[in-house]
Amino acid sequence: MKSPRRGIWICRYYLLTPVFIMLDALFCLNFRIPGLASPALRYLYYGICLLCALTCYWQSRYSALIAIAESSTNLLILLAGMMIPIVRLGDLADDTATSAGISGDHLVNFLLSGGILPGVFYSAQEELRKASG
Repeated sequence: MKSPRRGIWICRYYLLTPVFIMLDALFCLNFRIPGLASPALRYLYYGICLLCALTCYWQSRYSALIAIAESSTNLLILLAGMMIPIVRLGDLADDTATSAGISGDHLVNFLLSGGILPGVFYSAQEELRKASG
């Protein structure tokens, strides 16, 4: 049975996943998982986020654990997506390399996601502290 108060912020964040999917599909604004360049991988991740939303809604006692796991994974993907092109800058010396792969869009996505995800992570930690007494 779900608790109406517990994890409401986290649940709402995950229930907004369809909005993120529409922004990505219609306007190419990928704010939810900017570290994944492949559309197939992004939509797979969106599917996982929808499962997180349903789980948080129906079993809110797991919302904090889900948020910590998902936001940690997302931050790892986000950082890897930013660092791999930077590490590959050495390839620019080759004649075959044309760009570093980092654009203004990447930076905006990094700043937005990098600001939201820690908030979800720390909110989930607080939920776990309250739950454990």
